[in-house]
Amino acid sequence: MPHYKFFSTSAPGGSETSRIYSSRIPAAAAAALLHESLSQYDDDDGEEEEDSDGSYEGDDEEGDDMDEDEVKEKGEQQTKKQLLCKRIYDSDEKLSVLNDLSLTDLNSFIPVVRSQIFIEALCHGNLSEDEAVNISRIFKNSLTTEPLPVKSRHREQITCFPLSAKLVRVVNVKNKSETNSVVELYYQIEPEEAQSTKMKAMLDLFHEIIEEPLFNQLRTKEQLGYVECGPRLTYRVHGFCFCVQSSKYGPVHLFGRIDNFIKDIEGLLEQLDEESFGDYRSGVIARLLEKDPSLLSETNELWSQIVDKRYMFVLPQRSRRAKKHREKKDVISWYKTYFRESSPKCRRLAVRVWGCDTNMKETQTDPKSVQQVIADAVAFKSTSQFYPSLC
Repeated sequence: MPHYKFFSTSAPGGSETSRIYSSRIPAAAAAALLHESLSQYDDDDGEEEEDSDGSYEGDDEEGDDMDEDEVKEKGEQQTKKQLLCKRIYDSDEKLSVLNDLSLTDLNSFIPVVRSQIFIEALCHGNLSEDEAVNISRIFKNSLTTEPLPVKSRHREQITCFPLSAKLVRVVNVKNKSETNSVVELYYQIEPEEAQSTKMKAMLDLFHEIIEEPLFNQLRTKEQLGYVECGPRLTYRVHGFCFCVQSSKYGPVHLFGRIDNFIKDIEGLLEQLDEESFGDYRSGVIARLLEKDPSLLSETNELWSQIVDKRYMFVLPQRSRRAKKHREKKDVISWYKTYFRESSPKCRRLAVRVWGCDTNMKETQTDPKSVQQVIADAVAFKSTSQFYPSLC
């Protein structure tokens, strides 16, 4: 019989919610075509960014259309994922084979996908344990396929940047009329471990402290354009990103301004008085204490624990306790470890997307803050080390 894992929890007054996850490693092109046919289902690309309420959510909002800025942001995020993920198929690779696929190919592929299945499910809402078990039996009785072997279940691995890495990936916009340039500066922190709530607490608190100063400096004072920063969780590897998008300045200038701000963070933290630090910490804790706005929001949070194979359904409570014990000196020490250039654990990747009106010769005037320019993503990953798979 297929292998199933069913998790159930109840919320008084809520409605029943059930979500099913199946995993298999198919041929990229046929899978892309099948995914297009089933586009009403979730598309989880593995990377999560932290929302304003302190929870981690996926890049996509299911069923929502992305606006123009989100589309541009997706471009540099996709470039970053090509370097971070060991196995990933970009749009060009899919396009190169999609034109040769036929309906017959798709129909032949569907039985292959369904021949072996691994399912995990979450029953959440106003239902009993017996009702959840009965729901599970529906799937067990209906899906009489072979179980998907453990070795065949997709488990992504993430590139482990070498110590003191200063990496740069340079790309042009694909849309020749796109005037905006984008720089995303990604700092790789650490993979999740048993005490990961402490790391997440530090990321949340660091983000809370620097978000407004970043906006004031780069957006309000320097008028660079769209500015944002925040924690990233890519297949359970922690990171932190700074992103600036501008139609007035090229990537080298944008990178320099981001880099300058990051160097000034140490002084900002040193000058922070204890009362202000306490206010930042209390603000983060207060948001964590807020109830989920809907049953669906709570369900998604629980479901993420299953998809990421943590199964830590009390993580928010543990995270709140971890935040209460963070002190100013802890944040300063953490910053020096992961963001100060002289630290071996300061490892970063800069993705520079050049708009159509920018001159890539500007690269020649780039300050000496680059250790390695990645010309070929495949060649880069072929010589890279990877973290053990966590999900």
